[in-house]
Amino acid sequence: MFINRWIIAIVLYLIVTSIIVLVKPSLMFTMDGNVKEWSSENTDRKSVFSPMIVFPMLAILCYYLGIWIEVLSN
Repeated sequence: MFINRWIIAIVLYLIVTSIIVLVKPSLMFTMDGNVKEWSSENTDRKSVFSPMIVFPMLAILCYYLGIWIEVLSN
């Protein structure tokens, strides 16, 4: 069976980012639902784990998981 790493990575990324956006964890979002700014300070409006940092790292992780799943399936 042919499993493409790009399809796996994109589907996995969309599922995980959708869950994050729906859940709105307090590390990335303020109490009123806005995105926190990136900063080394951890305040009500700033966080180290802002979506602009987490989402690209998540995309890279999903790609490597896609490669891993493709290798295991072959």
